[in-house]
Amino acid sequence: MRLILLPVLSILGLSACAEAAEPAEAPAAPVQATTLGSFDLAQPIRALGTEPFWTVDVAGGTITWRDESDLVGDVPTPRSGPAGTPAINGATAVWTTQLSDGTPLMLTLTAEACPDIGEETRALKSVVQIGDVRHEACADARSVYPEDSPTT
Repeated sequence: MRLILLPVLSILGLSACAEAAEPAEAPAAPVQATTLGSFDLAQPIRALGTEPFWTVDVAGGTITWRDESDLVGDVPTPRSGPAGTPAINGATAVWTTQLSDGTPLMLTLTAEACPDIGEETRALKSVVQIGDVRHEACADARSVYPEDSPTT
């Protein structure tokens, strides 16, 4: 009887160890930051510049560039590219894309108050490098810009 019980007890003991030794859950994937300071980068964003008037919009996974000097009739011709996920380093977020016509565009936003046209202060400073041209201006949530702003 002892000879029969020993193998049975050994099997029961091993199965108990197997249950206790289940693999731990895999660590959670790192969460991509969606804020720059307290600014929510998931919302539609607009950078707006003057002389000449231009805009860069980031929304719905797309970056769209419009320049008043690039008109078809009275309407600026938009050029777009995929937005992807910005590279965030401290108080700076950088998107790099290639527009539909092959032009490289890099948008850098910095979490720093930016005095805009008139008496407005925007949440972010922006630098847009499009091809060989660099533009500096302010940026904010698209919703804070009036609907009559250039290239709406």
